[in-house]
Amino acid sequence: MNVVLLSDFSPLSTHMLDYAAMLFKNQDVNFTILHIKMPYQKESCKGKCSLIFSQKLRTDQEFLQFKGYDEKDIQTKFIEGPYIESIRHVIHEEHINLILLGNSSKDINSTGLFFDKKTLEIITKVKCSVVLVPEQTRLELPKTALLPTDFSITSEYSIFNILNSLSFVKQTHLSLLPIGLSKTLGPNRKQAKKLISKAINSLEFKSVEEIDFSPKVSSINTFNLIMVMAKNLSIFQDLFSTSHNSLSRLETPVLFLHDSKTL
Repeated sequence: MNVVLLSDFSPLSTHMLDYAAMLFKNQDVNFTILHIKMPYQKESCKGKCSLIFSQKLRTDQEFLQFKGYDEKDIQTKFIEGPYIESIRHVIHEEHINLILLGNSSKDINSTGLFFDKKTLEIITKVKCSVVLVPEQTRLELPKTALLPTDFSITSEYSIFNILNSLSFVKQTHLSLLPIGLSKTLGPNRKQAKKLISKAINSLEFKSVEEIDFSPKVSSINTFNLIMVMAKNLSIFQDLFSTSHNSLSRLETPVLFLHDSKTL
């Protein structure tokens, strides 16, 4: 499995590295620790950034080595260039399956969501599944996961392919949460529900159950992982608006799922 760890060398990024080290402890993984910045315009800055950031990336690499990973399984990459385009290039060239990045839950962002515009662009514009790791995330393998959906999009099996590559799934109890539905589903949503349910039940979750929205799920932080279909923007608005106090202080990692066939 090939995983990009987006690092800006902040405490948030260090926590994300710590979470990644825990999450992939018992499986084969190749890490690419990636830092991207826009090029300096000043001639005097040429070459200095590469040296400085290469040293910082080396520190991140040593952090993962200290956690038990081999140096040969951890490459570092510094790119001066457009942010989203640079990530897309790495995803394509390195055959990346998953991106991890840290997130601060303290700031209220102009997006109206609990993450900033740059993070939103990664989630929606880069065709690769993303795990967003909040600063308060506990270092524990997911034992419970929540997948909210309103069945407004038709999903094929391939959107869940990444879950076949995550070893913790076999120990995870999944709750499927239908939200924003009327009592009667139209034919398109019925078909979408059938597809999603069939795909989920074909995976190796320890258990799968459909639940109702209730006090049991009123606090998202009671789950160890949240999964969201990245193109389902209605879910973004329903669950990830900073108007919901519990979500503006999100402590649970979020896995944004992309259809792997579009990679």
